[in-house]
Amino acid sequence: MFRVAFRPLLSAIAIIIIVVSVAIDADTIRGELIKTEGAVHIVDGHGMRHSIEQYGLVVREFDSIETATGGNAVIRFTDGTLSIMDQNSRIRVEKTGWFSHLGGKIYFTFRKVFGDSHQVKTRFATLGIRGTTFIVTDDDSGQSVALAEGLLDIQTPGAAFEIHRQQQLDQFKAYKQQAEQQQQATQSEFDDYKRQQTRDFIEYKTSFSLQPNHIVRFDGNRVEEALIDDEIKAEFEYFEAIAGELLDEFREQSHQTQ
Repeated sequence: MFRVAFRPLLSAIAIIIIVVSVAIDADTIRGELIKTEGAVHIVDGHGMRHSIEQYGLVVREFDSIETATGGNAVIRFTDGTLSIMDQNSRIRVEKTGWFSHLGGKIYFTFRKVFGDSHQVKTRFATLGIRGTTFIVTDDDSGQSVALAEGLLDIQTPGAAFEIHRQQQLDQFKAYKQQAEQQQQATQSEFDDYKRQQTRDFIEYKTSFSLQPNHIVRFDGNRVEEALIDDEIKAEFEYFEAIAGELLDEFREQSHQTQ
């Protein structure tokens, strides 16, 4: 008789455990892989490495996503972030709004939602996000952050940055006036004049803000800031071509939720 009465209790406990387990699992889901090409693997929070065929497309808290040579991946996160991973890249999903860039080249774009705090941690800096699109690189070519739009707050993980910024005067306007006076202008003269008017300003800071259309390159604590050139613009186009319509849909949804 005791056994008969005990069975409903066991059933109820089992149901509660299942419901709680599902709820906990849902809480740890951070996003999904919406496009992959080539070899892509997920390393779970316990350090076990899985192919996406084994693991599925859902990305959970403390998962790391890895792309092999020739591979790439597009990940949509639940906190309003889209990441596009180049080959030989790795990202770790931490708590909500927090990612660790572990290597390679990764494109990030963040939905402009006020009040939310987002960070990307790298080996060389911590990036505070304010509705922005940028590329983080950490590979054999060097370490850099290129910003297309929005703002980034960049903080050192250790000693102060030695920031080198090249600031150019309005050299063309000044040179044009000079040329009119001299009634002669050549490209070589202009190049010489431009070099004379370019100054290298050095600052020492533990954090600084990066403006749109700029790139910073890191060499230890030394930081070189410059305008984005055509080569970097081509990198943005490369990543956006990988995502294609998926990126367009993400941006459209971002505008609708603002």
